Amino acid sequence: IINQGIIMFKKILIPTIAIMTLSSVFGQDKNTIYSEAAGVGLLYSFNYERNITDKITARIGWSAVPVTAEDSDEGVSITSIPIMANYLLGGGNHKLAFSGGISMISLDTETDFGGLNLASTTATVFGGGYRYHRLTGGFFFNLSGYLINLGEIGSIPTAGLGFGWTF
Repeated sequence: IINQGIIMFKKILIPTIAIMTLSSVFGQDKNTIYSEAAGVGLLYSFNYERNITDKITARIGWSAVPVTAEDSDEGVSITSIPIMANYLLGGGNHKLAFSGGISMISLDTETDFGGLNLASTTATVFGGGYRYHRLTGGFFFNLSGYLINLGEIGSIPTAGLGFGWTF
């Protein structure tokens, strides 16, 4: 379990350094924090998003969901860390967002959940939706649909509703 933690930490650290470096280079100082119901975190996620330019944002999030394994009635924790980029279309505060990235999914053990045999994996994620996002700061709203591709296991369609603040 410690080795999995170290590997997960390295997978988070490298993209985070790249995101912060790019955001410093482009000089955009707009940050957004928000929570998203459902979405890439499956049940919920807490997210930090940074504007790299007026049209490109980078996102990192976190979610931990306790579930009961169908095959053993044992408690299992599913941790999801979405790392994504968004391309924003539209002017003003109303925008269409097209998203892509990965979600690192870690489980305490392999389990059956919703008819899927789940194990720790890195899933690819694609999505799109609407957002109300003032670049000058203030209220943030997001309504998106996502497709989480788990490789051989299959794909999960999901939708997310996010509320937060840009500063």
